[in-house]
Amino acid sequence: MHSLFLKIFLWFWFAMVLVVLTLLISSSYSESRNTRERDEAMDRSMSPLVADNFAEVFDREGPPGFSALLARGKGAFPWMPYLFDPSGAEALGRSVSPKALEAFRLAFASRGTEVVHSGEARWVAQWVQVTSGKPYVVVLELNRRPPNPFLRAPSQVQLLRFLAALLIVGAISIWITRHITSPILQLREAANQLAQGNLTARVGSLSLQRADEVGDLSKDFNHMADQLERLITSRQRLISDVSHELRSPLARLSVALGIAQRSASAASLPALVRIEREAQRLNDLIAELLRLARLESGAGKIEWQNLDLQALIRDVANDANFEASSQNRSVRVSSSSPCHVVGNSDLLRSAFENVVRNAVDYTPDGTEVDLSLASSDDGRCALIRVRDHGPGVPSSALQSIFEPFYRVENARERTRGGSGLGLSITDRAIRAHGGSVYAHNAGDGGLVVEISLPTQSSNGATS
Repeated sequence: MHSLFLKIFLWFWFAMVLVVLTLLISSSYSESRNTRERDEAMDRSMSPLVADNFAEVFDREGPPGFSALLARGKGAFPWMPYLFDPSGAEALGRSVSPKALEAFRLAFASRGTEVVHSGEARWVAQWVQVTSGKPYVVVLELNRRPPNPFLRAPSQVQLLRFLAALLIVGAISIWITRHITSPILQLREAANQLAQGNLTARVGSLSLQRADEVGDLSKDFNHMADQLERLITSRQRLISDVSHELRSPLARLSVALGIAQRSASAASLPALVRIEREAQRLNDLIAELLRLARLESGAGKIEWQNLDLQALIRDVANDANFEASSQNRSVRVSSSSPCHVVGNSDLLRSAFENVVRNAVDYTPDGTEVDLSLASSDDGRCALIRVRDHGPGVPSSALQSIFEPFYRVENARERTRGGSGLGLSITDRAIRAHGGSVYAHNAGDGGLVVEISLPTQSSNGATS
């Protein structure tokens, strides 16, 4: 049971059912006890009068008169009277229960009123002395008190009452549970959107209006999101502004370099060629910075279209193989299946090229980079896999290689690697298409980069 909603609901429901049952049982017990005490008090106050009347009739008129009195009162009184003489013989010779005999003995010994209980039944015994001076004991066997009308209902009615109580308790529990968990679910949704790059994700106003700890947490979350948005936006703006500002002096440097090369001597020409090469690398770096800034900020309109992913992968592989052949390396498509996606051709081509060129840089001479394209089992995703045979990446750095300017120190030297932005651009471009990219080391050596892209038009792309 991993659902917080279900856990809270079941605990509230169980607790409220226990409370209801406890109240019913305690109230029933309390009512029964109070009723018993009240009846016993009434018995002790009324039994002397009733017993004196029965004993006087029997003493004056004998068994016939006593029998006639019982016949006249049959059905009118809630008791069955028995009359005992001092020897313990019942006046009419009727058989009596052991409890009635026990009540007789207690009352005869105490010369007062005694009550004997057995379950819901009771026997009230009263010692009495008539006018003639003879002592008698009258025992009144009282009928069982009828059960509470609420408990006398038919079983079907009892079941319906029980189900109604469960439904009412369940409805209350659901309301309480939703009141507690709904802002938590909003927090979770906002956190997921923020993690996916939506810097405008915030918790709704309903959670903010709560005057409790959850409301305070929602306000703190929104404050944190505001701070993150400001920090990331300022970083993106800084990268973009710096890149643009570098373009102008770099352009002037290129012009001055061209003029210098036309009049340069043979001795200074190699140095100027080196300057030109470094200037070109700086220009490429600025271009990648600007592209990364645009992807992260979402600036500019991206045109979406239906793309044949199989043809695009083959074009990327052919271009990369032509470049890799000069380094005694190769790039080949080991397998591919037809896949179509909705996306931007330039962005996806750039994303694939960055991964493939990175693989070409680190695969050893005489080896090849393998590309494959397949459709997922449910047909909803296209899976692109790029594998080299190089030294791989430490496990602790597999996620970090998609961060800007990150370099694995033991494998990515400046002379070998690029600017450190290629995989970052790939990650942003793929996420802009609603996909994902991750890396892992192959079991027999080399790095594997896997890209997943949705093949349906519901991937979140909009024109």
